[in-house]
Amino acid sequence: MSSAAQASGNGTDAPVIKVDTENVIATQEFTVPGSKDKVNVGIQSLTVEGKTMTLQFVLTPDFASSSDSSDISIYDMFGMTSPKPTLVDRENLKEYSLISAPGRTWSAEVVNNRTTNHEPIIWWGVYAAPEDENETFDVRVIDSMAEFADVPVTR
Repeated sequence: MSSAAQASGNGTDAPVIKVDTENVIATQEFTVPGSKDKVNVGIQSLTVEGKTMTLQFVLTPDFASSSDSSDISIYDMFGMTSPKPTLVDRENLKEYSLISAPGRTWSAEVVNNRTTNHEPIIWWGVYAAPEDENETFDVRVIDSMAEFADVPVTR
């Protein structure tokens, strides 16, 4: 489903919140593992609210192997795997992983969240709030991609 279809509600009665895919604080392009397809990853925010911290980024597929009208899932964009970004606090020697329980992760669903080639889509994930008063984190999205350095924390 394209971002436009997500924003319209796609004929359902459920309210749909239109999300902004424009405002990003850092971007980089990476090659999908095992292919020549590319994805642009743009970090929008790292926000602390109470006991949790939410990371949100925009993913825009640039798949040479697909037509512009092809459905592309977040799962496809990460080489048939779910992204599990890690927040790295080098100053205090800590890493933060997505909050999870057996069979559940506090993040956007990746198989059924779909867009079309060259159309952005939002991914989000929830972490425990930092134990220290961090102003920034380094964000490791996947191992085959360079880290985002010094992503600011908003409180």
